[in-house]
Parts: sequence; structure tokens; C-alpha cells
Amino acid sequence: MTPTPLLEMRGIRKVFPGVVALDNVDFDLMPGEVHALVGENGAGKSTLIKIISGVYQRDGGTMLMDGQPASFKNPAESIAAGIKVVYQELDLVPDMSVAENIYLDKLPHKRLGLIDWSRLYSDTSKLLSGLGLTTDPMTRISDLRVSEQQLVEIARSLSRQARIIIMDEPTSALSPVEAQKLFGSIECLKEANVGVIYISHKLEEVYEIADRVTVFRDGRQILTSTVAETRPQELVNSMVGRELKDYFPKTQAKIGKPLLEVHNISAERLNDLSLSVSEGEVVGIFGLVGAGNHQVGRALFGDIERTGEVLVEGKILKPRSPVDAIHQGLALLTENRRADGLVPLLGVKANITLASLQHMARFGWIMRRQETRAAAENVERLSIKTPSLNQPIRFLSGGNQQKAIMARWLLVHPKVLILSEPTRGIDVGAKAEIYRLIDQMAHQGIGVLVISTELPEVLGICDRILTMFEGRVTGEFQRNEATEEGLLAAAAGIATGARPGGEAVQ
Repeated sequence: MTPTPLLEMRGIRKVFPGVVALDNVDFDLMPGEVHALVGENGAGKSTLIKIISGVYQRDGGTMLMDGQPASFKNPAESIAAGIKVVYQELDLVPDMSVAENIYLDKLPHKRLGLIDWSRLYSDTSKLLSGLGLTTDPMTRISDLRVSEQQLVEIARSLSRQARIIIMDEPTSALSPVEAQKLFGSIECLKEANVGVIYISHKLEEVYEIADRVTVFRDGRQILTSTVAETRPQELVNSMVGRELKDYFPKTQAKIGKPLLEVHNISAERLNDLSLSVSEGEVVGIFGLVGAGNHQVGRALFGDIERTGEVLVEGKILKPRSPVDAIHQGLALLTENRRADGLVPLLGVKANITLASLQHMARFGWIMRRQETRAAAENVERLSIKTPSLNQPIRFLSGGNQQKAIMARWLLVHPKVLILSEPTRGIDVGAKAEIYRLIDQMAHQGIGVLVISTELPEVLGICDRILTMFEGRVTGEFQRNEATEEGLLAAAAGIATGARPGGEAVQ
């Protein structure tokens, strides 16, 4: 006898002004199942999740839970029904303990109204143990790693008797080792008959943990199948609506003179770092989360204090601020576009021209026609999908937001472009477009420094790759000698990689 689905949705439709976000979508989730949702940004995944969680109301179709009609007017109603969403931006109180965060809305009390701390910590320990965690319930959230915080969020879901847990890009900030811990917890959820809806752009994760997968494109459900009956290329083609060839379109550019030379840099989480980037060269820095790789760009850009020497085209760079670095030919795309890359309330045009307005001004007045022309040219050049130049950038998909920030830096004509996690949180189609842009920049003679925690990314687009562990360079690999095993070993500090010429990195 076939079990009743935990969740069953038929003919779901959602329309926003001028946009059909979901068009006749069917979806279901069985007890103890991991059902993955994949698709490009803007394909409809988030809209479906917001309908399930009560953020949006559907305009058509039916929804059932345990075979009974269901409709949630707000998130509180969906939570009460046993649905919990674990977003990328975790909803935890940093200065409170693990136990307090898990039972924040229902702390156990004694007869006189005092909190029963003993019971609180005991209940928390039992809950964490069920997920394979040995974390002290009294530990502050701010003292935990991101992966541990995510598991606390899952534990909080279970404390509320969640029967459906939705995970939105849960490994976006996790190292491979941390991701495996999360996957172990998902297995525990399956054993407890909890249904998991798993949203990810990383297809390798889908094949590792999901039972079924549904592909969305342009608000439509394109494919639903058991994972075992699909191939990765089939999913990619279904997502983008075409065959996506040359996913890593790397072509060999002419490598010229050194543009960036870094000698013995030390800063926050960095120790004695040295590297170089030449004309037309794409250099990668790969490290696991917390290795210090994300501090490299900020140290070079003048965003954090540093010691050591940096030269741009042979001239010493002494940045007192990012403005000085920009003037001398550096540009930095940060790893967190929402926090320190975008100005979300401004339009696409304003975000693109933000760093180059001084070149579009006369006597202190911005020449609006020139600004509009420059923005429009780059929107077309980078294939940024937006209804208008004045569209608030927060309404664009993640991939189009990322391309808009890249357009911003291309307008300042940098000598060296530093890209930190350039494809984090964006879909496979947008990733391929950004990789093509990086390849084009190299052919224009720009030096590109790519800082990434994505192994396939650095292997696919870089001419040279440096590995980092605990703030130090532990290996340097030419493109033709780099392997996943070698990079991971060097990035984990258990091996060293050879410098060109065979000199080992100590």
C-alpha cells in the first residue's frame, strides 16, 4: 500500500504583476524522503517554498497535508502544522545558548514561573544526541561553526515537532567536511520519517542525498524523477532549456608581465602570504572555510590592516582605503554580495556605475546621459536580465546581481580583478556565463585572482591554483598538474603541493 504523501500540491499557480511565477506546478513529498528542487535563479523554487511556508498565498491549485486540504495565511500557521524552513541566513540569536535558541518560544518553567534550566539542558542534550551532536547545550551560538549552527536550527525544527523541513542552499558556507556532517543529520531525519525539501545549485549534493528531484524552469515543473534514473547533464539541460556545453569555457590567454606581486603579507588570519598574478592569467586560491582565503582580497584591497609588500605593475601599493586600491588598478568582488556588494534599494544603473561616477561627472555634476549609456552597454555586454535600468537590484536573481557587480568593476578598467566566491548561490546557467566573462577578461589582459571554496570551479577556470591552510599557502599547482585529491590534501594541511620547478611548499 502506497503511503499518503506528507505534502501534495496540484496545479499550483502564482502570478505577480507582469510575471507568472508558477504555472500549473505539481509537487509532492513522502515521509522519510529527501526531494530536491533545482533550477536557475528565478525559476520558481523560492515562490513554491514561500507558498508552502505561508509567506505567499497561491492564486490557483490545491495543497494537501496528510491527504487533508491545507492553506496557510502566514508562516506561523505553517510552523504550527509542522513545516520549518532553514534559510541560508540562519534565524538564531548569537548571544544566547544553544538550548535557549532551540526552546526559545517554549522554555520549560517550574511552578513559580522560573525557568527549569536543568530540564532545558537535559531536553536539549537528548535532541542533539539524536542528530549525532555532542555540543554542550550551554555553548553560545556565536561560538559555534556555521555547520554546527545549521544543525542547531534543525534541532529547533524537531523541537517543534516539524514533519517537513525545507533547506535552502544549506551548504553554501560549509566546507566539504562540514557538509558531510549535515548530510549525516539528514539521514537521521529520514529515519525519523521527516520529509526534507532540499534546494541546491550543487548537483553533486543532489546525487549524494536526494531520493527524487524536481527541475523548475520559468515557473514550470519540467521534470520529476528518482535521482537514480537521471544523469547530471540531463538535469542541467532541463534547467537551462538547452544543452550547456563547455561549462568551464577555459581557453588559453597570452600570459604577459606580472601585474600583481605580493610579498610576505600578514593580516587577520593571514601569515606570510606571497603570490603573483600576471597579464591574462587566472590564478585561483582554494581553501576550506576558515582557512583565511577570504581575508586575502580584503587585505590587498585595504579593507583590513596588513603588513608586507604589494606591488601593482612594479609600483608599491600602500592602500589606506579601498579608494586608494581602486585608483592604483585593483578591484574586489566580495564573497557576500548582499552584505557589502549591493545597494539593494538602488536601481541596476546606480549599482553598476557606483565606483566610476567620478569619470562621469563635470564640475561636481553627474552627466546622466553618459551614466545611462555606460550602464546600458554593460547590461547588454554581460547579458544582465532586468526589465529596466531603474529596476531595484534586490529584485534581480542572484546571478544577475553578481553580473551587475562585475559590470561595476569593469567600468573602472582594473589591472587586476579579485573575485571572492564569484558564483556563490547562483545557478548553473549563470555560473557558466560568469566563467565565460572571466575567460574574456583574461584575453583582454586583465589579471584575475579567483578566491573560492569550490573545487570544480578553481580546477575548471584557473591557470594556477594556490591552496591555503590556517592562513598560509600550502601548495601551488599548475593547471595541468592539479587534482581534487592533491588540492584537498594541501588545503587540509596534511600534504604540501609542489611549486613550479618541483620546489615543495613548506
